[in-house]
Amino acid sequence: MDFVRDLEEFHKKFGLEYDGKPRALPEELRKFRTQFMWEEWKEYRDASTALKIILHSKPTNVDVATMLEAQLDSLVDLVYVAIGTAYLQGFDFNEAWRRVHEKNMQKERAERPEQSKRGTTYDVIKPEGWTPPSHRNLVEDHAHRSDQ
Repeated sequence: MDFVRDLEEFHKKFGLEYDGKPRALPEELRKFRTQFMWEEWKEYRDASTALKIILHSKPTNVDVATMLEAQLDSLVDLVYVAIGTAYLQGFDFNEAWRRVHEKNMQKERAERPEQSKRGTTYDVIKPEGWTPPSHRNLVEDHAHRSDQ
């Protein structure tokens, strides 16, 4: 499965392809993509809230399955829109993903809630000396450079 290739295929089908250097999106497109991602996030939030309500009542397997399906669909849609946005900006998403994953694998699980800035042991934390990934060389040669 190649998510980025799938999104390239989707955007080309609808005449929305971009095959240039990394760029800031044109204002109208930026607003559209931002709103689109927000809508998908809200769908996940709403399905999660509905599932919480159902689980506190007398849920049926159908009720729970319906909300779980809505959560799954909204998560896939959110990722689909996010990767599509990265594609439209000309980002090398696969390489950026690889770098983030490599750095995330260096993190450690919080053993106590106070170790986490989110206050939970579900969190992972940055160990001493950890450095974030750099994506600078992926965006330096951008479409808006003044010397072009």
